[in-house]
Amino acid sequence: MVRPHSFDGMVDKVRATLDDAIGDANSAVATLAGHARDGGRVEAVNFPVEETLVREAVELLDRWKSVALSLVKELDRATEEADLQHRRLFDEKVGLENAGLLSRTLARGPMRPEAIIVDLDATLAASAELDLLFKQARPVFSRCFHECELQLEGVIERRRKLDFDIEEVQRRADALAEKLMYQRRNRPSSRHADLQSELEADYRAQVAELDDVRRQEQELQSHRTVRQRLIDIYEGLAAALNGQIAAIGAMAGKLTVDIEQRIALLKALETEAETASTTISRTAVVESLIEAFEANVLAGHDLAARKAHVDAVFRRRLEPHLLPAPEDMGKVADEAQPEG
Repeated sequence: MVRPHSFDGMVDKVRATLDDAIGDANSAVATLAGHARDGGRVEAVNFPVEETLVREAVELLDRWKSVALSLVKELDRATEEADLQHRRLFDEKVGLENAGLLSRTLARGPMRPEAIIVDLDATLAASAELDLLFKQARPVFSRCFHECELQLEGVIERRRKLDFDIEEVQRRADALAEKLMYQRRNRPSSRHADLQSELEADYRAQVAELDDVRRQEQELQSHRTVRQRLIDIYEGLAAALNGQIAAIGAMAGKLTVDIEQRIALLKALETEAETASTTISRTAVVESLIEAFEANVLAGHDLAARKAHVDAVFRRRLEPHLLPAPEDMGKVADEAQPEG
């Protein structure tokens, strides 16, 4: 079984990675916030810096999810082994059908209830620490996500205004171009010098106006490109934060039921251990989990079915799936073989 001290490093790694992820997420949201305000200037956007900042934040969020996921699974494996050792107290043949997994455990024989309690208590202590980290992470990432969404809405609104402005400028440009085309086709003859001179001056003024309108359109199009690029950055960060919230929900949901399973197993073991040898120093968070379990009249109710459900949700949302190979692949391979 996983030794009690082996969880210390894993919990520390999860906590440190979470602190880094929270710091980077807050920094990315704060940096992007200035571009969502009405006074935000497109010239102030430093895309290489800000894209790097967001990319590093997303990578840290993925790393935090990965290390937290690993710890949840490691704790679950430790609980499965504690449960197996508990059942072997009554039947030493339990688990022989899976000798590969239990070879080292079976070599040393069944564990005493007191030893299983020590290992299970370490697992429960790590679970309590991880539960606190989930409760710390969820509101922070939720706040970052909502702030990011509000800022994204602001940038989208600015881009929508630019779309309207561009359409208006394009209509002005089309009208001027059409007017100039009409004037070129209907120039007065050289016999009307005064009229021709006046129209030429008007024509040059309209050409200058058209050039100015075209420059306005180019500037607006440039601003729109910047806003669209910002939207892409915001959407990437928002998607990563939303994924974190969903992942924490799945991991916390599983951990809640797993903690209940561990406490139920712990209480079963304590009834079978020698009273004098079961005394163990527990942290305040572990004691509070046990007290909450004892105060809940529904604790342990339908535990196997609830665990199967949260495990299924956990695997579906967080664990990679390999696509099943098509059934006819083997036939295709056989048919492709050259005749001997």
